[in-house]
Amino acid sequence: MTAIAISPLSVQQLLLPLLSSLPTAAVAPSPPTALLPILSPILRQRVQLLSQGSPDPWLSLLCYDSAKAAKLQEVVKSDRFEPHPVSGEVEVDWDSDVEVRYKRQDEETLHALVALREMDLAVNCVWCTGDQEGGGDGWRVGEVKALEDSEGEELQKSIAEAEEAFKAAAAAKRDGYLIIQYGEKEVEEEEEDDDDDYWAQYDNTPARTPAPQHSPAPTQQNGASAGDEDSYYAQYASVQPAMDNHDPDEDIPEGVETSLGPQDHTHASEMPERVPEYSYEATEPALSAAELAHPRPGSSSSGEDTVARLEKEAARETESREETGIKQHIGTSIKSLYRLARVAGIERSEFDRLVKTELECLALMDEDD
Repeated sequence: MTAIAISPLSVQQLLLPLLSSLPTAAVAPSPPTALLPILSPILRQRVQLLSQGSPDPWLSLLCYDSAKAAKLQEVVKSDRFEPHPVSGEVEVDWDSDVEVRYKRQDEETLHALVALREMDLAVNCVWCTGDQEGGGDGWRVGEVKALEDSEGEELQKSIAEAEEAFKAAAAAKRDGYLIIQYGEKEVEEEEEDDDDDYWAQYDNTPARTPAPQHSPAPTQQNGASAGDEDSYYAQYASVQPAMDNHDPDEDIPEGVETSLGPQDHTHASEMPERVPEYSYEATEPALSAAELAHPRPGSSSSGEDTVARLEKEAARETESREETGIKQHIGTSIKSLYRLARVAGIERSEFDRLVKTELECLALMDEDD
């Protein structure tokens, strides 16, 4: 904040030239040169630049809002701004009709609002430093508008009170910022704890996959027992392949006498071919290898159905866990947002309205999709 001493506003000295020029400002396209020094540097530059080559009255340039400028023109055109026939000046009771209030906007800007209630006029003045064109440091006219457009501002009766109010507001804002920062940190810590609990449930879940399923044993037919089934399959272990002419049963150990006498240990293929002897007493003809009934395991369709069913159940269980986790995460987020809103001073009704508005926006997004 500047250390330069700020003098109180001399209302009559500053505003009398302005009030005298307002009636002509409602019809003239450019301001008088003698009036420019009492305007603030920003307003002065605005009036000078925008009035050049414009046929419109320069009165509207004293107000930054076009709607408020229209109201200002209506106020100035009233009979209250008619100059006195003798003095040629606008008559104002400076002691009773004028009210001055101050407000510091920031560390470099101090405002003084002058309310001329009998004239329904408000003039916003600003303290300017280093304004050489205006004569150095001092009060300047920053904006002119209708009185009703200036109501509702929080102003102080003196410069000292305005300085104290600014310091208090700055301290409260700083404290509020620290509270919000602390609240956000607390909310973040709570969110981290909630997230830890959320992800911990997956760490506590046993890591398992569906147990391997084996195809069911061959269907037992005709009431046969498991032992009979083993014996049934075991008989094929000793079947001589049809394309193999070597039969281990025909191998005769060395030095063993047979009905043909002593034999050398030679391979059966080197022995003289014997004519097979057939027994005509056999009641059933011998079966060829092609006619042997190979074992047929039971249908595997039931096993495949079981595996598919288990996989579907596992998938449903996974989706259920994921859905539960997502719902918990959404609930945690809503709670965290409400805590943050409560720290910031937002009422419950306003928070509900914000959430409802966002949900309605989601409905619009669904329509776009």
